[in-house]
This record gives sequence, structure tokens and C-alpha cells, in this order.
Amino acid sequence: MRLAIDTSGVDQAMVVLDARRVLAAEDWVRRRDDQPVLARLEALVKRAGGGPDDLEAVAAARGPGSFTGLRVGLSLAAGLAYARHVPLHLIDSLPILARRANGDPAMVALRDAGRAEVFTWREGEPVRRMPVAELAGWLPNSARVIAEPAGMLATWSPSQAHLEIPEADRRRQSAALADSAIWTFESQKPLRYDEVQALYVQPAAAEERARKAP
Repeated sequence: MRLAIDTSGVDQAMVVLDARRVLAAEDWVRRRDDQPVLARLEALVKRAGGGPDDLEAVAAARGPGSFTGLRVGLSLAAGLAYARHVPLHLIDSLPILARRANGDPAMVALRDAGRAEVFTWREGEPVRRMPVAELAGWLPNSARVIAEPAGMLATWSPSQAHLEIPEADRRRQSAALADSAIWTFESQKPLRYDEVQALYVQPAAAEERARKAP
């Protein structure tokens, strides 16, 4: 069995896979009074018909996203992999989000970064963090966009709100995670346990100060 975890955003998920087949999946929305992720994991693996000792590989979303959520997911994944001496993989979070679109993945994925900033990703480019005010000039006019939270593009760039894929045309987070995990397990090399690091994108304001520094 292979396990994938994504606790980087508001919508969170875990899946247990047997090669390309989903044995069990769980989706939930992040809340302060959530049950511990470890308890969810134990219940999920049990539903899949196995136990923690049956895990053959682990993958976790590495961000960008919630600082606390990333620490939880990455710590759990690294601990499981290290304890059981199994391969460990990391997956960028915004490409997972893009796979929530029905049909082909969205061309652009956006996630709220707070402080009037947004994490942005589009195919073929690295993740960026930019002020919301710059989003309209960055977005391609014909892009299919997934935003988190859903509906936020209307707030960030009202004139481009029509580009956002509505909730009715989105899959569950666990389905997107499963697709991303299958591709990762099959095509990417695992990391050493000491290479586990969250993807924290430097704030745009900090980047600007760095550019202007002597």
C-alpha cells in the first residue's frame, strides 16, 4: 500500500493506493477543532484493509500553503517513512489543486497567501507569491483557473472572475491527490529523509526589499 497526504490547504485529503487503484480516501475541511490527522490516518489505513506496517511508500504535499498544515503533513509523512524505512516523496501543492478540475487539469492554480497576496502557479513555471493587485496582469486571458478558497478570483480580479472553474465542475481533493501521487510514485525519485522541506514562497514585499538592497 502507498499513502499520500495533503494538509497544505483549506481542503485536505489522504488516500491509500494499491498501484493505481484507490483503496480508501478521506476528504475534510481544515478547522481548529479537527480530530488529529494521525487518527484519520489510522482509520483510513484500516478501511483500506491493512495496517501501518503494510505501507510501501509515502508522499506528502509540500506547499505552498498553511504553515501549520504543512508541518503536520510533512512531519507525519517523514515519520512514517523513516520508521518503516520506505521511500518518501514530496508533491507541489498547487499542481495538485489544478487537478481538481474535471477533465484536463486547470492551466492556473491560485491559493490565498494572506496579507493581500496570492500563491500562483501555471504550467511550466515555478510557484510565485505576488500582490493581488498584480494578478490581473499575470493571468492569461484564456486560462482555466482553480482558486482556493473557491470563488476568490472574483475578489482578487473581478474582471477575470469568469475564468475560475466553479465548484460544480471540480473533483474532490482526494481524487486530485490520488492522480498526483500515482504520477509521483511512478516517475519521481524519492528523497532522503533529511531532504524534507516545505515549499515556503518568499513574500513579494520581501523580494522587493532584497532587490533594492545595496
